[in-house]
Amino acid sequence: MPALPQLYPYKAGPIEFIVMPGETVGVWVNKVYNFFKVLYIEGTPRSDPLEIDFGALGAGAVSGVVQLTFLEMPDNEFGQFRAEVLDDISALLYQGRADQRHKLNIRVATYTRFTALHDPDGHEGEFYVHENNWAFMQVTNQTDYALAQTRVAFWGFRYVLEQFPESVYSWTARPQRLPEQWTRVPATAHL
Repeated sequence: MPALPQLYPYKAGPIEFIVMPGETVGVWVNKVYNFFKVLYIEGTPRSDPLEIDFGALGAGAVSGVVQLTFLEMPDNEFGQFRAEVLDDISALLYQGRADQRHKLNIRVATYTRFTALHDPDGHEGEFYVHENNWAFMQVTNQTDYALAQTRVAFWGFRYVLEQFPESVYSWTARPQRLPEQWTRVPATAHL
């Protein structure tokens, strides 16, 4: 049986690397795969997550849509993240025209305090951010009392990449020149 030419990144259970340094990824941006070699990986562990506080919210109030600037990646990098709601809120993740699972319009995932009951590792809301393609979040206080803080925690990995020249691999060339084995990374696209 031939080797699987395209590996998929989503895995149940605790978050783990989707590739190792030296392996090839295809990052989906603007309806085209761009191919990169992974140079190194840096982690943000769940034990010390990145947190954002959307501030105080009155009963039933909705925050504005906030760009998650602390998750932005520089050129030739992508991030793999999971999230957990820390307070009594519902958080909606948006990613433009994302190529993601369970996507409705531009909403990629919804997180609540109850998500951990059926998804303790947060894999159902895993998402990817590549270069200048951003993630946004909006939170709702679904209780009948005011909240002094509305926090969401993020953890995951940052991958540093080196792009292959189009003469090596190309999604748009006819015939296509694809790597023998590569991992699909569903990044976002703002068109």
